[in-house]
Amino acid sequence: KLSLPPKSQLQDLKGRRAAPRGWAANMAFCSPHTTTSLRSPCTTIPNSGFRQNQVIFFTTRSSRRSNTRHGARTFQVSCAVEQPIVIGLAADSGCGKSTFMRRLTSVFGGAAEPPKGGNPDSNTLISDTTTVICLDDYHSLDRTGRKEKGVTALDPKANDFDLMYEQVKAIKEGKAIEKPIYNHVTGLLDPAELIQPPKIFVIEGLHPMYDERVRELLDFSIYLDISNEVKFAWKIQVS
Repeated sequence: KLSLPPKSQLQDLKGRRAAPRGWAANMAFCSPHTTTSLRSPCTTIPNSGFRQNQVIFFTTRSSRRSNTRHGARTFQVSCAVEQPIVIGLAADSGCGKSTFMRRLTSVFGGAAEPPKGGNPDSNTLISDTTTVICLDDYHSLDRTGRKEKGVTALDPKANDFDLMYEQVKAIKEGKAIEKPIYNHVTGLLDPAELIQPPKIFVIEGLHPMYDERVRELLDFSIYLDISNEVKFAWKIQVS
């Protein structure tokens, strides 16, 4: 559900990109396509130009002027999708993936928290509409195994892309999965946890776009980076 301004304040999204007058509309997420090339699952806004599997999320807030003239009322628009939206977020360690995902999931709805009653060292975050999994869980080698073979987690050989593909595909098909857990505290691979298909499924880590099969399942791809100076300072601090 999206909170939008009164219908009288909405501008035609097909012909214009400006925010509705008197409102600050922040695009929290957008497709690479132009609005005129999309079709809408949102029946509340006819001819808005959104396609079924491309959802654009807005957060809106009224200005003081619009509060005075039009009031602060909102109405709800529900955008139905046929299957979970899959987002891939790629970034090196220390680039702010966790912070970015918490802010993004708060826009989609609800605070992201670890699964209740599960492994306290789980890397998974779940909110009202979103599930975020860490691709470290698909390491094929634990910390000791990587050390023995002389590889790091950046090496594709240290990751199980076959399992990653099968499980992301299953989620996109609306099926639950038993996802492994990489324990960052012990460096071991813990027993799997049950993940139910959410409305929005985010895979974040070092290699979400490396495997072509996984890449083809992504509805949106994000690359997050920071300056080398900040990155190196963080790595030195935690090493």
